[in-house]
Amino acid sequence: MGRRSYKGRQSSKQVSVGLIHIARKGYGFVDTPEGEYFVLRGYLRGAMDGDLVELVRLRSLEARRRQQMRTHSAQNLRSDRSGGERELLGCVRRVIERAHSTVVGTLHFVNGLGVVVPHNERIPYDIFLDHRAPGARYAEEGDIVVIRLTQYPGRIEAAQGYIEEVLGREDERGIDVEMIIRDHKLETVFSAAALEEARVLEDTAEEGSSAQTVLVPAKLASDPPFAVSSLRRDLRGRTIFTIDPVDAKDFDDALSVDSIEGKLRLGVHIADVSAYVEWDSALDLDARRRATSVYLPDRVIPMLPPQISEKLCSLRSNEDKLAFTVDMLMNADGSVAKTEFYPSLIRSSARLSYDEAQMILEGTPSSFSGELQTLNKLAHKLARRRKQRGAIDFEGVEAKVTLDETGKPIAVRLRTKTEASSLVEEAMILANEQVALHMLQAEAPMIYRVHDEPFPASLDELLPTLQEFGYAKEVAPQTSQEIQAILEASAGRPEHRLISQLLLRAMKRAKYTPRYTTHFGLASKGYTHFTSPIRRYPDLMVHRLLKAQLSGEPLPDAMIKQLDWIGEHSSNREREAEQTSYEAIALKLREYLAPRVGERFSGVITGMNSSGFYVREDTTTAEGFVPRETLPPDFIYDQAHFRYHNPETQKACRLGQPVTMLLQDVSPTHPHLNFVIA
Repeated sequence: MGRRSYKGRQSSKQVSVGLIHIARKGYGFVDTPEGEYFVLRGYLRGAMDGDLVELVRLRSLEARRRQQMRTHSAQNLRSDRSGGERELLGCVRRVIERAHSTVVGTLHFVNGLGVVVPHNERIPYDIFLDHRAPGARYAEEGDIVVIRLTQYPGRIEAAQGYIEEVLGREDERGIDVEMIIRDHKLETVFSAAALEEARVLEDTAEEGSSAQTVLVPAKLASDPPFAVSSLRRDLRGRTIFTIDPVDAKDFDDALSVDSIEGKLRLGVHIADVSAYVEWDSALDLDARRRATSVYLPDRVIPMLPPQISEKLCSLRSNEDKLAFTVDMLMNADGSVAKTEFYPSLIRSSARLSYDEAQMILEGTPSSFSGELQTLNKLAHKLARRRKQRGAIDFEGVEAKVTLDETGKPIAVRLRTKTEASSLVEEAMILANEQVALHMLQAEAPMIYRVHDEPFPASLDELLPTLQEFGYAKEVAPQTSQEIQAILEASAGRPEHRLISQLLLRAMKRAKYTPRYTTHFGLASKGYTHFTSPIRRYPDLMVHRLLKAQLSGEPLPDAMIKQLDWIGEHSSNREREAEQTSYEAIALKLREYLAPRVGERFSGVITGMNSSGFYVREDTTTAEGFVPRETLPPDFIYDQAHFRYHNPETQKACRLGQPVTMLLQDVSPTHPHLNFVIA
């Protein structure tokens, strides 16, 4: 399954290998062991976004660009993520493995010649119809089609392919999200074998004795209470509950809190998916390929079939369920005195939404008031301890789009962090850390969640912006403590979201790997993902690995050998899932605002270049663009200070500045709205 690891052969030239990620403007980036390469558009040599490529380093071009940097202003070479003195420049030597065999796009006819323009802006090649290919489908001008490539682009060759499927017309409802799903190669149909396994599990699941409602595979029911091994404990006497979004269907984590041995005991109980989904089963292979569930405004693409994700494994209230428990005895200062890990049998007493839990914390009477207040106090201690050790707290705002029965957006709600969501988050972070630390100490096979330190140059590039707002003087922040200090200093100010966004973009992406290094963002000595096995494959693997370590049972050799690939593949699929969700939400936000062309909106300036500047609308987080030609003619672009201004009147538009704007135009395909300053 998936790509094999590849080591490029050595030659007199420096050759590197990695996945290429192409930006919308056509240039690319390749992350390699030697560092991140920047590939100019003219040096792609037919590579497409996501391809595994072999690069040659262009030292002579690097030297010329360094000379340009010394001759001109360094600021003028930093746009478009060009790295100045630090950048590695590469040219694609060859494509080792293609990421795309099919492409989604719109069919056009030019002088009788059929051309498909890819919907994905990161595929910068038009594809010409190959009329010689057998089995090609007929399509009309403007149809959205899936084209199967028969010839990839090269230095002089054009891309060619034939129409494999006609998805519909651009104005058909639902086609917009479907195009995004197809662009990112997301699987939407489970294999027949996986569906059969899910059906058999559901049909043969047995009810336990004494009117218990737990549903387990028959092979697990012979040793009550449904033991995978003698490790499983019956926790149905504890008060356990779930806290999730109001529209959640898959509940994979539950909480409990009580006192034992004179200390507070925090229990984190996670759905025991590994009891149902065996390694290398059809269900497992489907989940391994998908790697993650994908949450879109109009649908969820689950990692596991609904029989598993929403019924058998989901920790639904008032049903006995198999779980994997992490019990932590807490000291008064929020440190962990003792931890236990074991499979369990639980019964959730209630299914609370975040809003309900928040109302209880604010004083609404409930039988869970005591537990929630205790968890809230503990969460504040845990958050304080994390900040003291250098953890960074990026407070994001998430747009939740509500759709009607036809898929039309009718409302947008902004989700922000609350005490209710924070207490769940802190408990899950702590459980993930304890599992990772246990496996590190045991030196057992494992998949960790790591987050490497950012490149110093990435932070240096933010220095002019931070100086403009007064958050830095001569040097950019480099440590997690310095970054957190800036976030706290900007809290409550108009530019806070911008500063947080820019700092977050400067971070490296977290990834999955069998070798633990560090987690820069959390400042943790060990971290993994254990708490969401219904929707993340690495979490399911961590359950298997931890269960084997606790029981002493040997792991399959094939499982251990695939840990590297599983980590890399899961990291890549996570990136695709996030991008898919981002694009689908942005699309629905554009659709929501389309009837309001001409209306006034408030927003903040989030980015700037010589063509204009980017804005984020306040009530929806929708992103827009203000073209330079719509600004007053006496405004000039001052890149050194990230602003447009009139030197005589001192009027200016600068990063982080609140603005009032008019919605001028909404494109159904372009990722940004078009605004003009009111």
